[in-house]
Amino acid sequence: MMKKKVLLMSAVGIAAGLVYALERNRRSRASANRESSGEGSSRNGRAAAASSATGRASVEQNERDASKARIEKGKATHLQEEARDRQIDDQGTSQAAASNILRWIRDNAFDASNEKLALALGRPTEEIEEWTNGNGLIDGDVVMKARALAIQRGVEVG
Repeated sequence: MMKKKVLLMSAVGIAAGLVYALERNRRSRASANRESSGEGSSRNGRAAAASSATGRASVEQNERDASKARIEKGKATHLQEEARDRQIDDQGTSQAAASNILRWIRDNAFDASNEKLALALGRPTEEIEEWTNGNGLIDGDVVMKARALAIQRGVEVG
């Protein structure tokens, strides 16, 4: 009798998990279809569109700014001052804030080593040195990766 109850409860648990997974999949597909057709919900649609538009605009503007910079020894220099004040990600991070974030993560998660941070981010050490000194132009991808590394290593970023 006890075995039958255990088997019955196991079957009910598996069935409930399967129903949950199928319903979640159905909802995510329906949501994706609404977003691709341009409908979207009024609650999330505007926020997603604004975030997407901001991200695209930021990338396009960074590309334009980089194309206007002078090239010396293979690196873009003398970037416009307004490019340094512009947001580089959807959280409103400026170049100065991004530089501070990279320094904080380097000092607290990578033993204050530019080489270790460069290896973790997949970037050259020289670029890390420029960014942490506030001289280089940091893109949103680097900030996103740095935040992920901070979370992974248990370092709180403000």
